[in-house]
Amino acid sequence: MKTIRAILSVVISATLGRGCTDRNTPTVPRVPGADAAVASQNAGSLVELSRPNAVGTCNTGFNAFGTWPTDEAEEPYVAVNPVHPNNIVAAWIQGPFQDIIAATSFDGGETWQQVPLPVTVCAGGPFLAAGDQWFSFAPTGVLYGIATAGNSPSSVVQEVMKSTDGGLHWTTSVLPGSADPRPEHASLTPDPTNAAFVYAIWLGHSSPHSISAVFARTTNGGSTWEPARAIVQPAQQSFIQFSQILVLPNGTLIDLYEFFAQQPNGPITQTSLQLLRSTDHGQSWSTPVNAVTMTPLYNPDGTTLVVDPETGQLVWDVTNPSFAEDMRNGNLYAVWEDGRFSNFQYNDIALSMSADGGFSWSAPVRVNQTPLNIPAANRQSFLPSIAVAANGTIGVSYYDFRFNSPSPGLPADRWLVQCHPSPNGPATNPACWTGEVRLTTSSFNMEAVVPMVAGRFFLGDYFGLAAAGNDFLATFTQLDPNNVTSVFFAPSVGR
Repeated sequence: MKTIRAILSVVISATLGRGCTDRNTPTVPRVPGADAAVASQNAGSLVELSRPNAVGTCNTGFNAFGTWPTDEAEEPYVAVNPVHPNNIVAAWIQGPFQDIIAATSFDGGETWQQVPLPVTVCAGGPFLAAGDQWFSFAPTGVLYGIATAGNSPSSVVQEVMKSTDGGLHWTTSVLPGSADPRPEHASLTPDPTNAAFVYAIWLGHSSPHSISAVFARTTNGGSTWEPARAIVQPAQQSFIQFSQILVLPNGTLIDLYEFFAQQPNGPITQTSLQLLRSTDHGQSWSTPVNAVTMTPLYNPDGTTLVVDPETGQLVWDVTNPSFAEDMRNGNLYAVWEDGRFSNFQYNDIALSMSADGGFSWSAPVRVNQTPLNIPAANRQSFLPSIAVAANGTIGVSYYDFRFNSPSPGLPADRWLVQCHPSPNGPATNPACWTGEVRLTTSSFNMEAVVPMVAGRFFLGDYFGLAAAGNDFLATFTQLDPNNVTSVFFAPSVGR
């Protein structure tokens, strides 16, 4: 539920001087006739998770960020139980930020059971709206979750959740002190070195001109949570966009986040990844330091530029980076959208890594395998996710428009590219990034996507990618055969 730029900005004018399509008369979805001849190998059979709607026709009436049918689903996440790897839990937003639905599998994704989370009124909870869900298993197999929930955009809290049976049943509670400053977009990390500790961090709208990183932890496995407190408070006109705690093998916590500076009604003047560390389970923190410079291609309002090449219609994208760690050695990885590789014609997916606990970071490299022999506007790659498998293989998933043509519609696809780093082929070498897999079985028409935020096609702010042994599992959003925006699961994607 990305409220910051949706609330602070209005729909900007058509990009690149082109008009927008009429959403009441979507163009005909493209039939990607030559896709099979051009694409890399496909993933296994997709499973549609979000249909039928798990809360039926229930409608909370919340539509502050957009009005669309409650059957539409967005922004999926996925987690794998380290104790029982066949236990997979996916979760997504149902409707216009109204409900959070989980789906649980105990057979590696063959079969699923939908579980509406008891956060909103349609599932027995107290709130009208929820979103920005994040889930993670502790090393004991206990599943923790966090989501932003409330009854209006100005009155929200962080709701923490816990399941001890693989995602079938949940307890929920409001995290103390999470209502002020107004929270948004949390992540949650169980400590893999000590199951008693779980860390939550989110954005705090401390003023109209600054966003902080707000932290809370439990030291007793979620029985109680310490009151929330800001651990990064940027200066005025400075903001944090996304923050995540990573735990090194020695127990050190790394808070890695995107930082940007932007003057009122002006362009973003600085974007970087920054971090701070804690050696006492989050009780105290170091001073923030810069890690690596980001150079996304932005819209005038500070969102990332993703645009329909023919119509100028925008796709909602708030430049969320994605982070992951190799649990064998503590190597840290970050991916984000960046314009430097195309001389700022369009965004590619950039990767940087740290092999020394975040003290130094590599020069960014382009990792997406979108072809370079197609029109520049069709090379746009966006909304990346990253994960690291048990054997150290790194996976990065993303969308692109490589199959677009002047014909009606805007075909979009989700992809996964992999790198198995070695001394002779490190992840910082672009040649390592091969083995691209097409996650979508066929292109879907972006122009037929119904959910719209700030007048832009909305698939979500982030998407699921998780390791299951040496393979990857992915969740993402696309249109189903009935042109409903739906959540899909791609099983066992690996070399």
